[in-house]
Amino acid sequence: MPGQTLEQKISAAKELGLPFPEVPHIIKNNLNPLFQLRPYQIEAFSHFIFYMNNPQIKQNPTQLLFHMATGSGKTLIMAGAILYLYEQGYRNFIFFVNSTNIINKTRDNFLNSLSIKYLFSENITFGDKQIKIKEVDNFQIANQEDINIIFSTIQGLHSRLNTPRENSITYDDFTDKKIVLLSDEAHHINVETKKGELNIEEKEEIISWEGTVNHIFRSNPDNILLEFTATVDFSNQDIANKYFDKLIFDYPLKQFRIDGYSKEVKVLEADLQPINRALQGIILNQYRRKIFEKYKKRIKPVILFKSKTIAESEKLFEELSTTTIFRLSTYQSIYFSCGKDRLCNFSFVSNRPT
Repeated sequence: MPGQTLEQKISAAKELGLPFPEVPHIIKNNLNPLFQLRPYQIEAFSHFIFYMNNPQIKQNPTQLLFHMATGSGKTLIMAGAILYLYEQGYRNFIFFVNSTNIINKTRDNFLNSLSIKYLFSENITFGDKQIKIKEVDNFQIANQEDINIIFSTIQGLHSRLNTPRENSITYDDFTDKKIVLLSDEAHHINVETKKGELNIEEKEEIISWEGTVNHIFRSNPDNILLEFTATVDFSNQDIANKYFDKLIFDYPLKQFRIDGYSKEVKVLEADLQPINRALQGIILNQYRRKIFEKYKKRIKPVILFKSKTIAESEKLFEELSTTTIFRLSTYQSIYFSCGKDRLCNFSFVSNRPT
């Protein structure tokens, strides 16, 4: 079937009546029963298992992309994939992302059984064997009967491997072990792919952390790289070509909304100067807070402003801080940041409790 992406090939095979695997009990029984699998999540697992058991399309080492809308349960798919791959003989996993905040949330989801978002069942069993999920610093002394996970930022992973310290992960960890790399917010590792748009800083990143990820991935033909993101720029031809034979499941926001799982998003536009648009946003946000309070609902208002440059964000902040409306509003905490996409933003967060 020339001209089809991997996801399209798998969907076509299903339409032709080829038998597709159901979600195995080792996934169903070992995920938190509070999280009932939705139809599209069942389909994602089915695509993944079909691929892993089909030597005609499977490539080694294996690199796959789950392109799924924000809020659709990418981390749950990740947890299920870990369980399935454990049964296939994988014990060592590296979870990496660009944000420390996401690492902390995922660590809680995977390790803290008291968390309301804990993804696994109270007892994880395979046959008559009960196993544990453990965070480790390296794989050399890890218990190979357990699921061992290293949590790291992309940059931190590069640093730990290239400036080794005692008890830290080293390249020796990969010489005789097969590894599963779990990349969340995977669009951040596509810097090298967008070759026509690189600046000096991005070129330096390629030499560092992106090269480190590829080094690990290609160190063993049995290694697996699973990427998860909601925001792949398929309009970029280089990126579209890269994932042509790697896109295992595509569930964008549009379909998420059609299926009724997404909150309804409304976009309001105003042909005003930035300061007036900002004030309009504050007034609308405060009005909504008043409505919640009327019905005794306690919320914490958050409002985010984005600009192309730090200077523009700072200018808008100075203008806002002198207005009567802002000084009378409930916003107390202010967060300022500038991302690698050169979009700068600052957030106002109320001091009212949630």
